[in-house]
Amino acid sequence: MMNAEDKNLLMNQVQTDVSLISFLIVISVFFIGSLLPKFNSYDLSVDIPISFLIVATFALLFSALILTNASQIIIEGDLEKVKKYLTNGYAISEYMGVFLFVLSIPLAVSIITSDFYLRIITFCAAILGIGFYQFMGFSLLERHFSKKSRLFSIIFILFGIVLFASQIYAFHFTIVSTAFLLFVLLITALAPLKNFQ
Repeated sequence: MMNAEDKNLLMNQVQTDVSLISFLIVISVFFIGSLLPKFNSYDLSVDIPISFLIVATFALLFSALILTNASQIIIEGDLEKVKKYLTNGYAISEYMGVFLFVLSIPLAVSIITSDFYLRIITFCAAILGIGFYQFMGFSLLERHFSKKSRLFSIIFILFGIVLFASQIYAFHFTIVSTAFLLFVLLITALAPLKNFQ
């Protein structure tokens, strides 16, 4: 059972997190809205980055809903249920939301412009940013997969590099994208399970 102070602290944390996730949803919707009118017909090099952005948007939306619904459970003081809501909400927002969103930005920029400099700058900013986030201990990977977090971080970074290269050179982009999406889904599904924490 939680005391009143613990409940208030947890409620404030959830409210802050929902605000941040809502902000990310707005950014993602902006990207989708700016991309969709630019194309009359789509091939897979266009479909995949847009679909990643759409999946990330829905993941962020549903994680915000899960975390918002956790507020009622916090008020009730059911610690086990609170952990379930928070673990699932944060796993969805982190892996299917943030990671998918960040790695889709260089892919989206690559379909908007053929300018090599802009493509490389966007790609480097995304990869270096996610690398810093992963390897400096800020990612939830360390909490969810303490023994495997470095391996999963390396896999995320490698997928980002391979996704970008396969899109630029039109080399098995669909296969790499599918493998990446399956990896993200697997990590998201395993993260809340105690056996993998």
